[in-house]
Amino acid sequence: MNTQELEKTVYRIKPDIVILDSNELIVLLAQAQADPKKQGDTSEVISWLKSGNGAIPFVMFIDLKSIQIFKWDNLNYSEPVCIFNTVDVLTPYGLKLPDKWISNRFLGTLVESWLGDIRHTWKLDNPPGEEQIKAIGLLTLLKDGETQPEVDIKIHSDLKYIVLRYYHPRPGDI
Repeated sequence: MNTQELEKTVYRIKPDIVILDSNELIVLLAQAQADPKKQGDTSEVISWLKSGNGAIPFVMFIDLKSIQIFKWDNLNYSEPVCIFNTVDVLTPYGLKLPDKWISNRFLGTLVESWLGDIRHTWKLDNPPGEEQIKAIGLLTLLKDGETQPEVDIKIHSDLKYIVLRYYHPRPGDI
């Protein structure tokens, strides 16, 4: 297979949130969706789970109504293993609804704060959803993980590999 043929079979994803463990393996990929027209459309994150073929243990879809977590080894991975009410979980981290305009990036940032609180308990003694996240096996992975900004992920399911490419601003680019 030449390089051009290989590139055609590579599935590229650009999640809003990427959490990697200390070995730089994917723990969680997440997509934030503040657009009212796209509320509840989990098809993209489920496709990430399928394409990863076991290399992506968890994916998360966040919209203004709910936070849904999907797990690879779930027999029916198109069904969430955990669902949270977005307002209940994110209000302590700055979500105020009804807000006239909330961006995907802002919603993702609030989720990063919440997940950071679950990992390091910096804001609340008992962050919302911590017990449920522990029950599905995500808490242990999160404790060892860190959020990695600006990651481009390429997946080739036939060859069973994932390529991570990081984008870090250089001095002068900021």
